[in-house]
Amino acid sequence: MSHAIDDIDAHIGAAGSLDRAAHVPGMYLAWCVNLQLVSAQFDNAHERDILRVRYHELSPAAFFLKATGGHLNADMLSDQGCAFTAHYYATYRAEHAAALYAAKDDWDTYASIAPALTKAYYAFLEGDAKRHRHENQWWQVWRRPS
Repeated sequence: MSHAIDDIDAHIGAAGSLDRAAHVPGMYLAWCVNLQLVSAQFDNAHERDILRVRYHELSPAAFFLKATGGHLNADMLSDQGCAFTAHYYATYRAEHAAALYAAKDDWDTYASIAPALTKAYYAFLEGDAKRHRHENQWWQVWRRPS
């Protein structure tokens, strides 16, 4: 069984309704879909709806509710998606939840938060690349890490 990342039950009190409670995890999952950070299993199981998300025919929260039943779990994400989510999701939720509860479930709202998510993702990737650059190559085993 996969571990839970987020659930609409955690948002209902602050959001005020089931629909608005899905905005925070829904926007995040739609962003993961667009950056191909979902698992192959999830992609295969929801292929038609994922295509509708990519063409902006299905809103982020509506997709989230339809595809997940209101539960965002680690098995829905790729390994890279899980790593980034473990690193950043709590920050994303803290920074964007209040604004997303009051926003519409539409692609304009998505467009307002996607750049921040993408910037954080690229910073995460850059940090990961820097860690690997400092690891010794096979011909440098004699060197000590700095």
